[in-house]
Amino acid sequence: MASTTSCLLLVLATVAVLAPGAAVAQLLGNIFSINGTIPCRMDPATLVTSPVFPNATVLLQCGTDVLASTTSNRDGVFNILLNPTAMVLSTLLSSCKLVVTTPLSLCNASLPSSGILQSTLNALPSNLFSLLGGVLVNIVPTNFAYRP
Repeated sequence: MASTTSCLLLVLATVAVLAPGAAVAQLLGNIFSINGTIPCRMDPATLVTSPVFPNATVLLQCGTDVLASTTSNRDGVFNILLNPTAMVLSTLLSSCKLVVTTPLSLCNASLPSSGILQSTLNALPSNLFSLLGGVLVNIVPTNFAYRP
């Protein structure tokens, strides 16, 4: 009897913790989460050893239209949330890219002050916690590359 009660309490506690995220997800609708880390580098081959790019402006650009923008945090991490009713996933992956417009020289004075970092997008499978949090699809940059 005690183990059944303990299990029931554990389930109720889990539901209580996850409920706020689920409620927000229901209000917003399921979302695409585009996230990653901006590297402070020009060469794609140095991604693993590259320092990060804090306070960089990141644009989600589809053709000539900018659908969303954000700024990376002090660890170079960014996150853009999109409502999937605004765009079909296949269009997002084939026609859109991430563009970092902040000059590379701001994260490293030896890098150019002109040009951009740019990356195409790749979808990752969602896990249970993502789905409970309202995220339908996790999307990441494939590889940021310098464009003069």
